[in-house]
Amino acid sequence: MDQKVIATIGAFDGVHLGHQALFAQMRDYAARYEDARLVILTFVPYPADVLRPHGSQHIDPPHRHLERLAELEGFEVVPMVFSAELATHSAETFIREVLHEQLHVTDLFLGYDNRFGAGAKLAYEDYKALGALYGMEVIQADSLSLSGEIVSSTAIKSLIRSGEMREAHRALGRPHAIYGTVVAGQKLGRRLGYPTANVQREDADQLLPPDGVYACDLELLRPTGRSEQHHAMLYIGKRPTLGGELERTIEVHILDFDEMIYGMEVIVHIFEQLHPEHRFASTEELRSALETYEQDTRRYFAENTRY
Repeated sequence: MDQKVIATIGAFDGVHLGHQALFAQMRDYAARYEDARLVILTFVPYPADVLRPHGSQHIDPPHRHLERLAELEGFEVVPMVFSAELATHSAETFIREVLHEQLHVTDLFLGYDNRFGAGAKLAYEDYKALGALYGMEVIQADSLSLSGEIVSSTAIKSLIRSGEMREAHRALGRPHAIYGTVVAGQKLGRRLGYPTANVQREDADQLLPPDGVYACDLELLRPTGRSEQHHAMLYIGKRPTLGGELERTIEVHILDFDEMIYGMEVIVHIFEQLHPEHRFASTEELRSALETYEQDTRRYFAENTRY
């Protein structure tokens, strides 16, 4: 019997619990066969960045989903460049030229809402019929629901936009994380007794939650390669007390930490919003609020010891 090549296809932004449920179904299916290959075909950049270049937002920065997929045991990850030309291919052309001729796929798992090919308008039955033309079995994977809601990248993005970070954490299987580098800021926080690491995002289109103050962990990636995590409070906003800025800033005050970390890569793991954005009448009022925010952040971690 020829080797089984069991594949799936998608953007997999976030590699969330819904995606992981799909991969688990593939593993179960592959267990029926000896020496089956498990393949994940994904895209760089995300297809939405090509199809909607000015309207796409990401859970994870491009390429970061490749790192998460690479951590899956037993899967071969195949990145494919998504281009405007590729977007014109019909589903049949893609099945024939890519899945059948290049990857030799024998069994294709489709996520519950997965559509591909120009226009992405086909139904599951259409993909199944097209697969049969090339001896390929097409299987519709079951969706994953939490509290009656289907877990999807779209749903998780909505949770992040609305600041529902606990729910986003639950659906992702981890806290939402912002990737970036520490850059120099105005140093107002240091003058107020609360020095902050100003984070420049790796990906300007990565989703941020609403403006406000959050409990977070700052993961610091040392030049030596060592990684360390620190409890911190996070501010996202336009600093309205100072008159506001054209762009939102991401500022992290690390608890019980005093070290210059300019230029270092960081990952901000966001747990929960503690306070919404607020405009203060003076920097003295802001200083007093920062003291309250610090107390609330420390209380959060004391009450949530798993962090």
